[in-house]
Amino acid sequence: MTRGLIAGFALALLVGCGPAQEPDANKSIVFQGNADELIVPKAAPEANIANVAEVAEPAVNLAPDGLSLVLPTGATRHMTFGMPRDVTTRAIAAALGGPIEEGDNQECGAGALSFASFRGGLGLYFDGGKFVGWDLDGRDGGRFATAAGVGIGSTRKQLESATAIRIEDSTLGVEFSAGDLSGLLSARDPDGEVTNLWAGTTCIAR
Repeated sequence: MTRGLIAGFALALLVGCGPAQEPDANKSIVFQGNADELIVPKAAPEANIANVAEVAEPAVNLAPDGLSLVLPTGATRHMTFGMPRDVTTRAIAAALGGPIEEGDNQECGAGALSFASFRGGLGLYFDGGKFVGWDLDGRDGGRFATAAGVGIGSTRKQLESATAIRIEDSTLGVEFSAGDLSGLLSARDPDGEVTNLWAGTTCIAR
C-alpha cells in the first residue's frame, strides 16, 4: 500500500470518528394528555439569546373550566378540569417554571386535595390525580387574566362591563360570582378591585 493511500485511509477514519451531530435544539416538546396535544416551543439556543431583546414564553390565561396556555405563535391549548395532574403541571411549568411548593391539604371544605403553587400567586388543585381547580391572589405581581381581561386589580366596573356578576357579603369579604368563576372585591363600590379569583374545586377557607 502506498504512503498516499495510507494517509487517505487514516483521514477517512478520523472523519468517521468525529462527534455525532447534535439533535435540532429548536424542535418542540410535545406533551400528550387524553386526546389533546400540548406543543411548547423550546427556548432559543443560548448563542441566539444574546441577540434577542426578549424571548417569548407561553402565557397562562384563566378560565371558569380550567386554564389556557397561549403559545408565542398565538395558538392556544386549553387544560380543562379532569385532565391528568402531570400533564397540567408540566404545561404550566413550561410558562411559569416549576412549582414553588407542592403538597396535600387535609382540611379543605371539599375534602383532602393535593396542590401545586406557582409564581405569581397561581395555585392548582388535584383530586385523585386529576386537575380539579385553581385559585389566584396578587402575590408576586402575577399578571394572569381571563379571555375577557378580568384579573387581579380589575375594578368592579370593569368586571361588570365584561360579564354579569352576583355580589354578596360572605365570611371571606365582598364575594362575587360570574357563572363558574368566583372571587373577592376590596369594596362594593365601582372602584373596588378584584383581590382573589378561583374556579373549580379549591381549598378556599371559609
